[in-house]
Amino acid sequence: MNDDSQRPRTRAQRWGWGIVIAVSALMVLGGVGLYFLSASPTVFEQDTGVPMAEVRQTYPTVVDQVVREGQNISILLAGFGLLALAVAVEGFRHGSPWAWNAAWVLVAWLVVGGLQALLIGGRPYIGGAYLALAVLTVAGQLLARGGSTDGRGIGR
Repeated sequence: MNDDSQRPRTRAQRWGWGIVIAVSALMVLGGVGLYFLSASPTVFEQDTGVPMAEVRQTYPTVVDQVVREGQNISILLAGFGLLALAVAVEGFRHGSPWAWNAAWVLVAWLVVGGLQALLIGGRPYIGGAYLALAVLTVAGQLLARGGSTDGRGIGR
């Protein structure tokens, strides 16, 4: 599917895919940043409500397990971001209909993560950021939509 017939033709389509690429790249960078921040005593105290030194003194292995768990989650975030980035780049380069459809998984993931952080986790700034990225991604998806149809609104 390397022919030019499916390439995004309009500036709006290129901008749409560019937005999805940017959000995916932000997820990768966020995952990498969180990997290093999760070992911070400040983040540990914010997450657990107890100073890291106090927990380490009482339960020496618990701190390391909690830090590793946070790092594992950040690796998953970066990995999902890389996958979303690869799909978005395919959509940008070739206008593939499957890429447009698959990119909706990113929107769903951002909405679910945002609502979880907002309603269950009690972190409005994280939930709000995820939901804002979801809205931005939807805008990008809608702009890119023209690259996934045959002109009559029917997917190829």
